[in-house]
Amino acid sequence: MHMGKVETHPPSETVPAADSILGTKSIPILYLRFALAGIMANAILGVVAVVDGYFVSGFQELEVEGIGIGFTVMVITRMLGVLFGVGAGAVISLRLGKGKIEEARSIMGQTLWFTLFLSSLLAILGLLFENQIMMLFGASVESLPYAVEYSRLLWISLPVTILAVVLSILANIDEKPILSMNSWLVAAVVAGITEWVMVEKYDMGMMGSSWANTISQSIPVLLIIYFWFGKTKLKPKWKDRKIKWKTIGEVAWTGFASFSSQLMMFFAIIFFNNLLQSYGGGLHVAAFTIQNGYITNLLALAALGGMTGLQPIISYNYGAGNFARVKQAIQMGLIFTVSFFVILTAIMILFADPIVSFFSGGNPELQQLGTWTTVVFNSLFTLNAVSLLISGYFESQERNWTATFINVSKMLLFAFPFLFIFPKIWGVNGIWYSGPASEIPGVLIAIYFIRKEFKLLKDKSATTARVEQAMEQRFI
Repeated sequence: MHMGKVETHPPSETVPAADSILGTKSIPILYLRFALAGIMANAILGVVAVVDGYFVSGFQELEVEGIGIGFTVMVITRMLGVLFGVGAGAVISLRLGKGKIEEARSIMGQTLWFTLFLSSLLAILGLLFENQIMMLFGASVESLPYAVEYSRLLWISLPVTILAVVLSILANIDEKPILSMNSWLVAAVVAGITEWVMVEKYDMGMMGSSWANTISQSIPVLLIIYFWFGKTKLKPKWKDRKIKWKTIGEVAWTGFASFSSQLMMFFAIIFFNNLLQSYGGGLHVAAFTIQNGYITNLLALAALGGMTGLQPIISYNYGAGNFARVKQAIQMGLIFTVSFFVILTAIMILFADPIVSFFSGGNPELQQLGTWTTVVFNSLFTLNAVSLLISGYFESQERNWTATFINVSKMLLFAFPFLFIFPKIWGVNGIWYSGPASEIPGVLIAIYFIRKEFKLLKDKSATTARVEQAMEQRFI
């Protein structure tokens, strides 16, 4: 890879903004197509995790604890995947909305090369310092060997798994949400078969689980074949190896809000594991593995899929100046998100006991604790999904300060303080209460910003209508 200075180029090729279904198709149909494909794609990942959890439930408690610690590497994958995927997606969509096709293509190519370089560097560091990192993530002396064993393959595959997330998001930007979803579906089927063969047939234990997770996260990297050989205006070119720091900076800053959300969650997981280890011991860490790795993870993936499904619509139409469509899209997104997650969390709470039995491996103590934590920890997840959607809305317009503030303020001002205050009042239970309690002030902050935004969009739509009317009168 060659990294050069920012250079000036001739003006980019432009095409009419209406040259895309994102700017013309009915918003409800468009949103449901993109959001449902995004949710399904991520839900497939969640289902893979659930299947993995079934096999893991038969392992020893220390192994389950080690898997929970090692799984944190997958959070790094998602964290960097959304940083560059969501960031590049928003920047590219805004360029496409303005008709700047050549510039959009260049941004995509540079993002892929830089992502490969950075993730490879992180993978090397992870392998060199795997013991220290797993201890930092909350491994006990007893569970450390299991955490290291489980995470090693995840470190090795890190460049591929991060690129897979980025490419699946960029497929949405190129108006191919079904292709993105199908890539995860293929990954899920292959991963499920692999885990069954390795764990059941060849008794490979934890490594069977590690291989299944690696495969499920890696296969969508084959989407690069579509971008190289398919009919797409975003086909990367060899000259895009030349990285322009200004471009990467714009991509990273635009994706920083989503990254900050994942980063805060990353630190929260570390704090959770360490505090639960301190206050409640390995049983509570194992219960958190069930939540973080399987149940809450499924909800979080679905929320992320809905947000990434909305973003191309917002970015494209905002870039094209279609503010009435922007407002309609975010309103549709909010209605759908609230309805979908109220129903989903209600089902999860009502059937918490049989759901947890899928992962508890017949351990009565883990079953009882896991059922309680499923109800408590996920009771207000709808508020989390709404906050994420609103943050993603601002991010899709490169209004990064607002998007980042919505994500970071909830964690820094509420979740982390609650995480250290509540246990002093309620003991280990207080650690579990801290998550849902922080969602209430968090969503109120998000609602404050989106209400102001609705008024702004109304004013912009009225101004645009007046300008168009004046132009029409001039030509009459």
